[in-house]
Amino acid sequence: MSRRVVVTGLGAVCGLGLDWETMWEGLTAGRSAIRAWQLPGAPDFPVRYAAPVDDAAFAARYGADEGPKGPLERRARFGLAAAAQALADAGVADPGAIGRIGTAVGSGVPERDPYELLHAIGEDGRPSWRTLFERRDQLDRASGLFCTNDALAAGIAARHRLRGPALNFSTACAGATHAIGHGYRMIRRGEVDAMLVGGADSVLNLPTMTGLHLLGAPSTSELFGDRLCRAFDRDRSGLVAAEGAAMLVLESEESARRRGATVYAELAGFGSSLDAYQVTAPHPEGRGAALAMRRALADGEVAPEAVDSINAHGTSTPLNDPIETRAIKDVFAAGEHYRKLAVTANKTMLGHLIAAAGAPELIATVLSVRDGIVPPTLNLENPDPACDLDYVPEKARYQEVSVAVSNSFGFGGLNASLVVRGYEH
Repeated sequence: MSRRVVVTGLGAVCGLGLDWETMWEGLTAGRSAIRAWQLPGAPDFPVRYAAPVDDAAFAARYGADEGPKGPLERRARFGLAAAAQALADAGVADPGAIGRIGTAVGSGVPERDPYELLHAIGEDGRPSWRTLFERRDQLDRASGLFCTNDALAAGIAARHRLRGPALNFSTACAGATHAIGHGYRMIRRGEVDAMLVGGADSVLNLPTMTGLHLLGAPSTSELFGDRLCRAFDRDRSGLVAAEGAAMLVLESEESARRRGATVYAELAGFGSSLDAYQVTAPHPEGRGAALAMRRALADGEVAPEAVDSINAHGTSTPLNDPIETRAIKDVFAAGEHYRKLAVTANKTMLGHLIAAAGAPELIATVLSVRDGIVPPTLNLENPDPACDLDYVPEKARYQEVSVAVSNSFGFGGLNASLVVRGYEH
């Protein structure tokens, strides 16, 4: 059984705005969410720029959401808001009426970490079961039952009574793209009728930002101010961290037609791979990245020459950008088709949402196909000679986009690509 899969609902929360319409307007206008930022509680932390969600605006719109054991993690709040948007946008007031519907999301490192358990240790600094039991309320909030990655998928599914499979993908920066791809395949195989898919993440906290900094991933440069994220530019110096969530409703074509749902585009292919090289560096020849794109195109029976645009992973790191360029040139080598591709790097405006990054970038890809607009790659002022594709610098381009590819390549060489095609009944 192989069914066509279409996108019928969108939802987003990010530094550019609190809904997908505002995000898309910002991307097409070339507006950046990256700004001067200070890690809470660590004024001397060397990373000085990020793309955070506007807390005051978020609270005013969505309230101070809390779970049964206290305040929810930031990623959970963003994920719940984006999920509610996507379901409402799809016209799914009663998820039970749509048939078999499940959830698949990508998320990263929980915000709460074992260090919080130190508060429950005895005054002399040594563990005591009596002290731990007396402070069990603190343990509840920080325990594995409430801070594991699966809590995000389960929480979203429970909130909206999505009683199909509830899956979480923890595959670094490719997490959301893996979640979307597997949700797509479950619908195509006929296991479910629809899936709420996407990702939510917030790494703007001390434990995760320290870990990223120790890996050398975030830029510590202050040279370019809020024009810091410079994908494919010779002066790029690292990623700019962000937070937020994006969710999509995927649905079988039959289900969407039966409901009379609006279809944004067709999700037409998914591919993934592993570099099997290093944790902190992609394969120097881009083998894994190329393999993910080839598998996605083969999955959708799409010829490379049919692709018009690529939403690049484009992290603005010294290693990713030239290697991704090399992989694209490898996959689209026939007839030098890579010269005809319009390549965009949304992270120059959204920042890097880490595990959730693939979800807003897929929404941008879907809308690029729908509207015939390729968002710009901001801050590309001095192209790196090793990055010699058409990256659509500075201003959005209006052109027909019949087929587009969205790439996500994570730490550890975890790669995933999705193919989006204009929907024709």
